[in-house]
Amino acid sequence: MIKNDLPKQYVYSGALSSLCDSFVAEKRALGFKFNKGAQVLNAFSRFTQSFELPENTLTEEVINAWITRRPTETKDTQFKRFYLARQFAEYMARLGYVAYIPLQDEIGRFHKTFIPYIFSHDEIKRFFTQADRLKYNMRSCAPRRHLVMPVIFRILYCCGLRVSEAARLTGEDVDLKAGVLTVRDSKFSKSRYIPMSGELTDVCRNYGKTRLVAPIGVDDWFFAAPDGGRYSGREVYHVFREVLWEAGISHGGKGNGPRLHDFRHTFAVHCLQKWVASGAELTTAIPRLSAYLGHEGFASTEQYLRMTAEVYPEISELMQRQFGYIIPSEGVMWDEND
Repeated sequence: MIKNDLPKQYVYSGALSSLCDSFVAEKRALGFKFNKGAQVLNAFSRFTQSFELPENTLTEEVINAWITRRPTETKDTQFKRFYLARQFAEYMARLGYVAYIPLQDEIGRFHKTFIPYIFSHDEIKRFFTQADRLKYNMRSCAPRRHLVMPVIFRILYCCGLRVSEAARLTGEDVDLKAGVLTVRDSKFSKSRYIPMSGELTDVCRNYGKTRLVAPIGVDDWFFAAPDGGRYSGREVYHVFREVLWEAGISHGGKGNGPRLHDFRHTFAVHCLQKWVASGAELTTAIPRLSAYLGHEGFASTEQYLRMTAEVYPEISELMQRQFGYIIPSEGVMWDEND
């Protein structure tokens, strides 16, 4: 179980250790958690110890060795290492240090090919039917999961939250009277209010009567685990896979989905499907959806227009006729973490 969301601290090594510390400090001062980046940077600092580097100098030799694709790694993993190294080199150059800044052409063009899984309305119905059938298990380390998970899953689908956002909700963040969620400090360091439907608010109220409430001064997670921490995304995913199996929804294996994050994609596509079918004006609806999802800009939200047309071909012609001018062309990179 997760007990807190404190930034992870690393002790950097090698000739660039002090710059690694200041780079991470700057990222976090700008509002980024930067936990994964700090972890990769820690590996990079250890990697540089295999080379004879002058202090606070980053050479082309080190960069090229670091960004070279390794035999068992994916293109995605290589790109993440390259991107971190380029950001760090740019930071060094900005401060006046000697640093080789790699170009993306040096590792080839990278395009994400993952296609989000969009649940059909029938699959959503089957999924929640099985989620509501989860049973109490006194031998489990999480005996209350049959009460917690159906609510988390509904918030993911009905509100389009990222799983990390749902897991970090506190009692104060869930206004059971007004039916509003407060999502604090999410991706891009944004906070936002999420109105819930009356039905979902009732579900949360019923769960609220039985949830574990922490003493004053202790993190009062809305989805508190028995040890006082909160459920991690991995634990939610484990139950998600179990429910998928019981609902007869096939899983394509690691990296092929459905994933928990696909509830968020499905929420957006189903909203757009409903709006298109009702003749709503998408040029005003998309900004509202963008704000609801916590996107940094409209580009990520507009990707759902193409997905809606592809998943629901019966309304594709209608979308092209009325809103084709704002449907993005193919080839736009999909950010699966939006």
